[in-house]
Amino acid sequence: MNDFIISRWDFSSGTAQLEANQAQRITAKNWYHCQRDQPGLREWLMENQIPEGIVDSLLADDTRPRFESYDDDNFLIILRGINLNQGSEPDDMLSLRILWYKGALISTRKVPSRAVSTLINRLEQGKGPNSLDAVLMSMINGINRLIADFLTPIEDKINELEGEEQASLNTLNQLHFRLLKLRRYLKPQRYVFEDLISADLVMLTNQKTQVKNGLDLILRINESIEFYMDQINHQLANLAQKQSEIMNRNTYLFSIIAGIFLPASFFTGLLGVNIGGMPGVDSPMAFTLFCIALVIVSVIEVVILRKLRFI
Repeated sequence: MNDFIISRWDFSSGTAQLEANQAQRITAKNWYHCQRDQPGLREWLMENQIPEGIVDSLLADDTRPRFESYDDDNFLIILRGINLNQGSEPDDMLSLRILWYKGALISTRKVPSRAVSTLINRLEQGKGPNSLDAVLMSMINGINRLIADFLTPIEDKINELEGEEQASLNTLNQLHFRLLKLRRYLKPQRYVFEDLISADLVMLTNQKTQVKNGLDLILRINESIEFYMDQINHQLANLAQKQSEIMNRNTYLFSIIAGIFLPASFFTGLLGVNIGGMPGVDSPMAFTLFCIALVIVSVIEVVILRKLRFI
């Protein structure tokens, strides 16, 4: 029994779901959706004469999006998608590997992909694609559409924060970090479509429009991410400028206050020296006159500072 096969479909004559765990030989016009970390998968692929290098790429733990063409009838596509599983962060992106090998389609996952789950549900309801090449494009474009849908609330959140006078610095930094993680994987994803178009594969002749639409969508996704990051950087710069202005204004204010009270501090310190010969020691009016003199000095300072436009 091959417990690593999650779902198996035959498109040789219409669309038919087959018993998944009974598949021994890889058959043309069949789609095998497999659990990548399940024991036995590597051995099954090797038994079906798939080269070890291709198997390594198909089952590798950490890979970037890419397209590899081995010959006219064998190629590998590795994509990243939004992780919408419960308890996961969407920007902790999942990996989907798709191998077209001698007319058969083999896809592997480590965690469930909603794009693939939706495709299987449609097939079960009799509403899905009816050919192997259409299945491939449904998976690819489904992944990209989920990414585009995920970005929509981010755009709304950025616009909402832009309208607030006191935008949350923590929220902006979190959004910026999430977009950085997305860009890390989605930027090379555009090259997958460009290479797929350049390869001009015979088996995808009927899907050229779909491939071009996929490229257009991933380009718009990348452009949106760059635009959102520019918006966030602009808002962060505005917040930093406002904080800097407040800091400079407060520093300037404290400097003015310190300047006004500097002569008063000098005179009080001078007259506070506890030695003989201090003027006014024996006069009951000395303290009053001294306070009046300090007030007059302070007023004169304020007038001078105003004329010099310091305040």
